Amino acid sequence: MKAKELAKECDKILKTKKFRDYPGAKNGLQVSHGRQIKKIGWAVDADLESIRKAGKEKLDFLVVHHGLFWGSSALDRKIRAKRVREAKRLGVAIYSSHLPLDAHPELGNSIGLLGALGLAKYKRRPFGKAMGREIGWKVEGGRWKLRDLWNRMSRVTGKKAVVLGCGPKICRKIGIVTGGFGDLDQVKSAGLDTLITGEADYPTEVKARELGINIILGGHRETEVFGVKNAVKAMHGRGIHASMSTRHERTSPPMLGGSGRQ
Repeated sequence: MKAKELAKECDKILKTKKFRDYPGAKNGLQVSHGRQIKKIGWAVDADLESIRKAGKEKLDFLVVHHGLFWGSSALDRKIRAKRVREAKRLGVAIYSSHLPLDAHPELGNSIGLLGALGLAKYKRRPFGKAMGREIGWKVEGGRWKLRDLWNRMSRVTGKKAVVLGCGPKICRKIGIVTGGFGDLDQVKSAGLDTLITGEADYPTEVKARELGINIILGGHRETEVFGVKNAVKAMHGRGIHASMSTRHERTSPPMLGGSGRQ
């Protein structure tokens, strides 16, 4: 299987064509080559370090969540050109999936974080619209101590989470959206008392205090490792046959895992 064929499989798995996304996302195959794919891997970001690690580990196909086309300034274009040159030099095809990978009900970032936090058994429904579609989940039907949720997030991400304890200490209705989500209008409309996400800006923090809403922040990248990892596993089940050998490097911004074909 070659890069373009594998990219089509990814599009089918993630239902890419059903999503509108932000202009910089450009979901799909962003760098290609004509060789057979023998080894695939994942990273949250298509940054230079991740691309070079992929080359060092002899990956042919790298699945990322944040691709190459965010930003349009002269500096952004210069950085992007360097990344593309490096990927082509190393023979690494790059496939990017943004909102489709956040929203996927089985493989996605938000459902992955929900499960990692031990909330999978509770009642849930889609929540958190971005570009017209929900990419997260509303969870209810339980009673959770705010401190316990904070500790769970810290264990999941491998670093101390940030908590803005502006709401009740016993949480009953939780919203989970990975990455950066701060739409408190949606949070309030959904009747939530707690929002779990990766990061939020300062105006959102101020607004949360006035609204009495808890926010738990686990880090943008740290909350978005689930989708890319699960996508690679799904491709493994679609014809890229190999044992998984995923590495987690929580102290380093790029996180790269791989699957080799034997």
